[in-house]
Amino acid sequence: MDEVLVLQDLGVDRELVESRCGEILPDCRLVWNPDSGSCPGSLGTLEYLVTVDTPVPGRLMRGSNLKMISVSFTGYEFIDLDAARDSGVAVCNVPGYASQSVAEMVVLLALGLLRKLKQSDFLVREVRWEEAPKGFELAGKTVGIVGTGHCGMATARLFSAFGCRLLGYSRTENEKFTTMGGRYMKLDALLAASDIVSLHLPLNADTGDFIDYSQLGTMKETAILINTARGGLVNQTALARALENGVIAGAGLDVFSSEPPPIGQRILYAPNTLFTPHSGYRTHEALRRKVDATFENIRAFREGRVLNRVDL
Repeated sequence: MDEVLVLQDLGVDRELVESRCGEILPDCRLVWNPDSGSCPGSLGTLEYLVTVDTPVPGRLMRGSNLKMISVSFTGYEFIDLDAARDSGVAVCNVPGYASQSVAEMVVLLALGLLRKLKQSDFLVREVRWEEAPKGFELAGKTVGIVGTGHCGMATARLFSAFGCRLLGYSRTENEKFTTMGGRYMKLDALLAASDIVSLHLPLNADTGDFIDYSQLGTMKETAILINTARGGLVNQTALARALENGVIAGAGLDVFSSEPPPIGQRILYAPNTLFTPHSGYRTHEALRRKVDATFENIRAFREGRVLNRVDL
């Protein structure tokens, strides 16, 4: 019976993980890493490995019988793909498992900022109802979706249902986006025209600090920025400065360049912000889908099928 090493918990009870593995991979046995969050010094004869965000060193790949790494997450920037290719190790991820959950978080942050939810909650607790702020409706707003992959499309569908106009920017245009009424344009034009900008790009060498002070300066003073993708997409110092100077009206962040953000970091004290602790994907439904997809990737690989490969 083949063994599958799980480097760290997958966000749900281990009993559920064991059960789903037994159903999807009945001829495999799970092995839990005793030092969760770090990679063992040797893999021995192990052929299959599951990780969430724990790196697997290239030297470990080269000196083992490892055949496949199933990344139980959308992002895989912590995996040395060159070393994997050199070692003949397949690498898969689980795209799209949390698209609906993340999209709902985007709308939550947008509505929270538009309706000044944080301030209103405070006023209720202080019995200062007469100071209740005026908010804005979401309906009729122009929403710029930056990146129209799984999460971007799910987000676009929700905003469309609220009666918003959709603009899009993406390296590859998605026909489904235009079919639902979305219109693609250059980034600066999208930023200038949008009331809400929502980021849905991967973090790589081309997208680090994708949004800096100059881009923020092209946005409307009444606009808000939502980032539920990767913290490194936005220069957080620039964003804090833009908020302090009234360059844009607000920002909702589920992700940060350093997580958790250090105490005293400037962005934490910027005005008109709403934060969540990188929890957009953390719903019972999404985490269950993630577990299933993680083991489906291994099953596909063992059957000779290509599914969610990121090393090709």
